[in-house]
Amino acid sequence: MSMDKWLGDKDTAEEKKVREDIYAKLSKEERKDLKVQKIRKIVQKNGNASNTNDKRTDFLNSVIEFRDWLINRSYLKGDLERIETWVANLYLILTASLKQQKEALGGFNKKNLINNYKTIPVNFLDEKTRIALNKKLKNTTRTNSDNYYLKKLKKLVKEKIKEFEYYDILREILDS
Repeated sequence: MSMDKWLGDKDTAEEKKVREDIYAKLSKEERKDLKVQKIRKIVQKNGNASNTNDKRTDFLNSVIEFRDWLINRSYLKGDLERIETWVANLYLILTASLKQQKEALGGFNKKNLINNYKTIPVNFLDEKTRIALNKKLKNTTRTNSDNYYLKKLKKLVKEKIKEFEYYDILREILDS
């Protein structure tokens, strides 16, 4: 490796100094205008990206960006804090998108479950089992008794499904 890589480029250092001198000569109002313009550009860039790409694409792009940055690094020990921060941010983005996706699907499925549950006749289930199912559908706290009735119903449903398989076989035989 050459030493030039670790030292700053003369051209970029001179350009940076010129920019700082020009910025120092600006009035307060001109500085505010520049800051507002920069903020607008950032907001528009983020707004356009969120409109055109979905969450998965954004996440994949950030993972690819991290991968590219990581590949270009030659000495990772000095960048441990930055890497940890980057991985933590990627993890937060992933969990947030999964949570949002789960909530979106869960709300739709819950509505369908509740509507299907309402079609079951009232006298089909005993009162305590019906109460336990209502609590489960509405995500309210359940008692041990409710859990007992739900387990009992689960066993009953498994037995009935096995019986249904046999009846289905018999129906196929009779239909042929």
